Amino acid sequence: MSNPSTKLARHIVRRLIELGISDVVIAPGSRNAPLSLAFSDAAAKGLIRTHIRIDERGAAFYALGIAKATKRYVPVVSTSGTAVANFFPAVLEAYHSNERLLLLTADRPERLRKTGANQTTLQQGIFGTFVLKAIDTGAPFEPSHLLGNGGPVHFNLQFDEPLLPEVDGQDRHEWLDGIKVNPLEPKIIVPGEIAINQSRVVLVVGHDLAGFTVEEITAFAEASKAVVVSEDPISFEDAIPHASLILSSEEVRNDLLADLVIVIGRTTLNRPLNAYIGSAKRIMVIDPRTAEIDTRRSADEIHHVLPKVVVTKADPKWRDRWLTYFTLANEAISSSAEWSEGRVAAAVAQVEMDALFVASSRPIRDVEAFAIPREGSSVKVFANRGLAGIDGNIATAMGIAQNFGKSVALLGDLAFLHDISALSNEIDAELTIIVVDNDGGGIFSTLPQRGVEHFEAVFGTPHGKDLRRIASAFGIRAVEVASVSELLSAYASKAKKNESKIQVIIAKMPSREENADNLDSIRERFGKLATESMAR
Repeated sequence: MSNPSTKLARHIVRRLIELGISDVVIAPGSRNAPLSLAFSDAAAKGLIRTHIRIDERGAAFYALGIAKATKRYVPVVSTSGTAVANFFPAVLEAYHSNERLLLLTADRPERLRKTGANQTTLQQGIFGTFVLKAIDTGAPFEPSHLLGNGGPVHFNLQFDEPLLPEVDGQDRHEWLDGIKVNPLEPKIIVPGEIAINQSRVVLVVGHDLAGFTVEEITAFAEASKAVVVSEDPISFEDAIPHASLILSSEEVRNDLLADLVIVIGRTTLNRPLNAYIGSAKRIMVIDPRTAEIDTRRSADEIHHVLPKVVVTKADPKWRDRWLTYFTLANEAISSSAEWSEGRVAAAVAQVEMDALFVASSRPIRDVEAFAIPREGSSVKVFANRGLAGIDGNIATAMGIAQNFGKSVALLGDLAFLHDISALSNEIDAELTIIVVDNDGGGIFSTLPQRGVEHFEAVFGTPHGKDLRRIASAFGIRAVEVASVSELLSAYASKAKKNESKIQVIIAKMPSREENADNLDSIRERFGKLATESMAR
């Protein structure tokens, strides 16, 4: 007979596999031994893929990356105590981005709480309202009742000793016999129908697409006859490139005043875009998170799913006005510095790859401002935009890469250093990490803090580290580049036999102040060109 802890672990693992879960991320520990061994038994039979990660914080972000790539629930397993708290950053990101992260935290039995027992704290309810469902138990239960359409879920599992399965001579894998996979089906919400009777309509797409696919949004955009502005301009062939630069001019924003702005997801990147949305005569929001997470979000009209569209009126020259400003923005960019952070983003957006992860802060803003759509491309673009943090970016990119042939991560130097421990884990997939190294927090040089007393110490935070040597210390091939041509050449180079499938390219940039000045000059140049165009 199996002991209670082994029974509980095997029950959970079997039911999760039957519900279609395909990957699990495990951080090592003793109290989670029943789960770790049960998942390993299942992996040995080819029923699930296990991923072992050294630390819990990185493990949770790695699981988050897999969840983003697969659109499935991904369990991440931890031992008890402080290990559980290290899940919290990824939990917050998963909550605000509605990602399917399943937290399996091993705990001591309830009788040991508040007794001073080792590695025993109050894990039940530790994530508060940032998980959509939670259970605290030492007995088998039905997990399907707690797994829904998305968002993080917490199973706090009490394991009593003995933690290891008994050796009784029987086949320890027999509990896995007869498994039949019946994947969880999302709840289907029948969309309503809306009539668009405005002639100048703009569709603004937030970076995480509100969980919809590019294909679904593209079909909606075509049906609505809207001009598309996307925080991810790479994925949408008909999106207006350089929109954040175009809308940086108040004169242009007024000239492009919309009758209706439809926002899919959240807009998180720039103030001019949000100012433009706010100036529209009517605003519509489409985002499933408004049902349970962003319940206080306001707009003239809110939908949880993409509605069916009937268009009664459209201005055939509306898109032409946007394209005129795109041409001027392109001219302003063309006359700017040849080696800049924006040029790096534009170059990276066009390389051969299957998936791209973009870090928060300046990289994601540069992709929005400088990248252009890829024609006929199937590249998947990802970012942690739930809370837009710079933590866990390498681990998230690794989880994403594990599900694609060739992946790229574009990170700032601080985001790279923040998650450097993730490089201690190997992956069986090609991942190129391109690090924009401007020796500190470049975003702050483009914000109102620039120039205040103590700026460099408090906001600039120069690290002075040799990032190439740091990456090399992990056994990873790393090179420095100082031009777009060097960057593309380094990216195209192939790894040698027995080398890590991860490579790091350090883009050594001009100073943060020079980059800020370059951005200002581009905006000024565009504003001048736009004013001249209006005067004609």
